[in-house]
Amino acid sequence: MKKAVLEILNRVPVFLVVMGEAVVIYLATAIAKVAFTQLDPLYAVWYRVGFMAVMMLLWRRPWRAEKRRRLPNSVPGWAIVVGCGIAVVLMNTMFYVAISNMDMGIAVAIEFMGPLSVAVITGRSWRERLGICIAACGVVLLAGVSLAGASSSHFLIGLIAILIGGSMWGVYIVLGRKVASRGNSLDNLCVSIAIGWVLQSLVLGPGAVEHVIHPKASATWAAGFGGAWKLLGLLFLISMLASFIPYMVDQVVMRRTTSGAFSVMQSINPAVAVGVGLAFGEIPTVWECVGVALVITAVIITFSGDQAPAK
Repeated sequence: MKKAVLEILNRVPVFLVVMGEAVVIYLATAIAKVAFTQLDPLYAVWYRVGFMAVMMLLWRRPWRAEKRRRLPNSVPGWAIVVGCGIAVVLMNTMFYVAISNMDMGIAVAIEFMGPLSVAVITGRSWRERLGICIAACGVVLLAGVSLAGASSSHFLIGLIAILIGGSMWGVYIVLGRKVASRGNSLDNLCVSIAIGWVLQSLVLGPGAVEHVIHPKASATWAAGFGGAWKLLGLLFLISMLASFIPYMVDQVVMRRTTSGAFSVMQSINPAVAVGVGLAFGEIPTVWECVGVALVITAVIITFSGDQAPAK
């Protein structure tokens, strides 16, 4: 089965794999917004990260002797691993806070400011500077249109959350590269996410467990017979589709292309998120579509000149 899946991923055009991955991720994200009616977003993201951590630990099994020897053996090395895990947890947490206060497609578009900012800081060509200027115009347009609307206070909360989440995406990219440069990257990432989840559990764990056992007052089917198990099953499915499977697919895709080409192909993500959101009743305005298009254009311009290997 594993060989058959790898064979398919290696034969299907990379762009179609990335497109299919984006559709799966944002379908799962849209379903997560449905789960928010039964469980608060902060508690839902605790389960998403937790299930992802458990699945990755079972997949990579970093506790085996031959893998333990390749884990960091210094304080700076562990600091990078822990920092990477914290960045992943905050990135996911802020994204869930954001999509509970704004449309998914807009949140995905604004979040790209993170990797674009990293490109500006680390790059030396005109592409990065032009790209960040275009992206900034798109974000300002999105923010201006949405803040002028009736639900401006909710959008402001979402805007602050997604800007923090985007910055954590940037931190994850920087630290993730350092983790990868040391070798054994997937095992280190697995340990990073597990540590991040443990730290997240100190804040959200007790409340998340309590609110599944005793659902909030506005919960409907989660408060019924077997509702807790149904909710846990839904959250596990969301974690698998939105986190675990994409991580595995990316490992195959990034061996087949350059980092620049991979980033350019990911520029379809905001458009896919908007498309999926339409099916769930999130109707963007014309100006919001223009803002998303500007961010997509910025990603294409910024990363199209990068020919470095992605792996």
